[in-house]
Amino acid sequence: MPSSSFTIKASPGTDIWRKPPSTDVFNAPRAAHARNKTTAPLSAFQSASISFLLHPKEQYDQAGLVLSLRPIGSETTRGSNNDNANSPPKWIKTGVEYYKGVAKAATVACDVWSDWSLADVRGEEGDWVTVLVESGSDDELGLSLWIYQVLRDGEKVPLREVCWVFGHGEPAGWEVAVEAYACRPERGTEEELSVEFKGFDVRWA
Repeated sequence: MPSSSFTIKASPGTDIWRKPPSTDVFNAPRAAHARNKTTAPLSAFQSASISFLLHPKEQYDQAGLVLSLRPIGSETTRGSNNDNANSPPKWIKTGVEYYKGVAKAATVACDVWSDWSLADVRGEEGDWVTVLVESGSDDELGLSLWIYQVLRDGEKVPLREVCWVFGHGEPAGWEVAVEAYACRPERGTEEELSVEFKGFDVRWA
C-alpha cells in the first residue's frame, strides 16, 4: 500500500554522486515512508514508485528515488567523513534534476563510478512527477531494471534500462534498500530545498 505524504528538506552541499578520481558523496537526506518493507534481497525486488513535487532554484537541485545495493551482511565502510560514510558500493537514483535552468528527468546508475542521463520531463511545469523502477525479469534476453516516468493516464515513458544490477553473481546475495531522497548540491546559498512526496510504494515477490 502506498505511503501518505511527507516532506524532505535538503541542506546546501548535499548530493549523491561518485566521479573519478576521488569524489564520493552520499550525504543526501533520505526517507523510507512506505507502509511495506523497503529493504530486502535484490532477487525479491519487483518495483518501486513515488510521486513528488519539486520547485528547483539552484543548479542540480533534485529529488526522486534512490536504490542502494549492498552484499547481504556487509558493513558500510566506504568512507570516513560525512560526505561518503554511508555510501553503498552500488546505487541507482532517478527523478528530476535542475540543469541549466531546466527541470530534467535524470537517472544516475553507479556501478563503480556514476554515469548520468537526462530526458525531457513530460507534463506541465510545476506538476507532480511520478517515477517507477521496475524489474524487467520477463525479458527473454536476461535481467535488468527499467526506469520510467509514469504519466497521469498511466502511460509509462521509458527513461533507462540498467542491466549491470544483476551481473554481480547471484542476485539473492545482494540486498536493495529503496528510499526517497532530495539534494541541493549548490553550496553558495543558505536556503534549504523542500520537496513534497506521496504515493511511495515498494513491491516484492
